[in-house]
Amino acid sequence: MSGILSKPKIPGPSADEIKAKEDARQAQEESKLLLAEKDAEEERKKIAEMQMMQKRKRQGRYGGMRSLLAERENPETGVKKTTLG
Repeated sequence: MSGILSKPKIPGPSADEIKAKEDARQAQEESKLLLAEKDAEEERKKIAEMQMMQKRKRQGRYGGMRSLLAERENPETGVKKTTLG
């Protein structure tokens, strides 16, 4: 009697549907990983560019090794900054 009064059972998804969902999920994860790697690479390039700009500014301000190796009266005192004005 239990078969007459029970609700009809809905069949589950077929093996093809399960495989298609799993493949779609894996493809989505792979695309997320690729996007994350791309973002990380762009961030590394941006940081490297900023560091290069800072290095150039620093070289312009302090003159690098050339000013330290230049002939001066007293090289131990360092480079004096003078302004015209």
